[in-house]
Amino acid sequence: MKRFTLFFLMLILTNLIIYSAQINVRADEVKGEESRYILKNNVLIQKEDLSISTDFATITLVNDEWREVNTDKVYITADTFEATSSSMNFDLQTEKGKLSGNVLAKIFLEESEIEINSDELQIDNNNKRYEGRSENMVLIKKGDYIINAKSFVFVEKENLLTLSENVHIVNSVEKIDMKSAYATFNTQTNDIEAQQVNLILEVADEEE
Repeated sequence: MKRFTLFFLMLILTNLIIYSAQINVRADEVKGEESRYILKNNVLIQKEDLSISTDFATITLVNDEWREVNTDKVYITADTFEATSSSMNFDLQTEKGKLSGNVLAKIFLEESEIEINSDELQIDNNNKRYEGRSENMVLIKKGDYIINAKSFVFVEKENLLTLSENVHIVNSVEKIDMKSAYATFNTQTNDIEAQQVNLILEVADEEE
């Protein structure tokens, strides 16, 4: 009887969500409430190219639509990014969400990728916009570039990474060490524009 009830709840949940918003949900355990479903163990939530994996999540009604997802430790991926964090709040309709705690993310560009380590990361998947910050420093890596800042915004369509507060950009191959209050970094051309700059350029001594 328990297995039948579990299967029946999963079937109802899947059908309700699929037909209203093209979302597929799977979990080992499901508990249904009036305006919320609790999902446990091997949870998988999919919407087109968006996928959310966790061991615990809730899906809550917002304006009579199944939209708000809250998770514990999570792995989320889409066509141009993937990320893990300690927790997440995500709107399945707008595809906007906030990842919090030990965020590790990768954003996939045409010919390279950006790695991000931060305390929090806000994702707007439809507009391919990412915004994050850390109490200490965000760490961003792209090729030979190692970048630190308190906060950043990356707009994928513009290839523009905007960095704020205690910005530090290092490229040991190009022998660049730059500190600034504010900077923009073009992820396609690697062009940098900065304000209030302290820049060190290394030049090899001429051999006698």
